Amino acid sequence: MQNIEQTIEQTPALTPAPASAALPDGFVKVEGGATEQVTETASLIAAYLAIWIILMAFTFVTFKALRSLRAQAERTGEVVRRLSRESSQEPT
Repeated sequence: MQNIEQTIEQTPALTPAPASAALPDGFVKVEGGATEQVTETASLIAAYLAIWIILMAFTFVTFKALRSLRAQAERTGEVVRRLSRESSQEPT
């Protein structure tokens, strides 16, 4: 029993970190200074711009594909109508 008490007394106590230096998950907040190259606003604007460019490119490609499909469907319809006229004109 005496050994356990000596071990407890010899164990260094954990000192809590200051609340402003670290959060419970270990994240350390760093105050911005002259070292920042890009502001938060500029980063946000760049992200929104990238999203809009991707969205517009996707929309353009989709409309182009739909136009191509529509043209192909019209050509197919014309072929079907021509074949149906030819088959109805043939004597049986």
